[in-house]
Amino acid sequence: MNAEEFDRIIASAPRPEDRIAWFGALLTKESRAEVEIVGGSAIEIYLSSSDYISQDVDLVGRKERIPPVLRRWKFRQLEGRSHRVYWFKEAIGLVDIVGAGDRSGLPPRRLETPYGPVLVSAVEPLMIRRLIRARRQRSDEFFGQAVRLAKRGRLDWEYLETMARYEQVAPLLKQLRHAVKK
Repeated sequence: MNAEEFDRIIASAPRPEDRIAWFGALLTKESRAEVEIVGGSAIEIYLSSSDYISQDVDLVGRKERIPPVLRRWKFRQLEGRSHRVYWFKEAIGLVDIVGAGDRSGLPPRRLETPYGPVLVSAVEPLMIRRLIRARRQRSDEFFGQAVRLAKRGRLDWEYLETMARYEQVAPLLKQLRHAVKK
């Protein structure tokens, strides 16, 4: 797929969260390797752009397979702090390849798009990150995002409890669990 075809497909996405998911699916197909959308971009896909808009696209995948595809699609390589490499294209924004594999230990969720499947981070690590930010910033908004993520169901509560204790947000997880039961 060339840059023009990529641009046409991405421009046709009806919502910002579709644009991110389609980007992940197209990148998976073109790189012939699994690509997992993580971080704020995964939250945006789960909650919708009306609830949360990520400032960049964080993804996990094979670093040797992804850059050639991004170059072909005319993404520009940028150097950030500490010489970290990012990729940029106006239609997508800043892309950060954060690693070769997710370290949460939880399997990602597979999301079907019109352009094939894309992997999206498990909800639980995203919830923990929201609870950490809610505590640090005393933010009802971040707590509310964690609750909305939790309402997606099928959660690994053992993982959540272990990580909440480790990250010192166990009281917030308890509040979240109560809010989900309502």
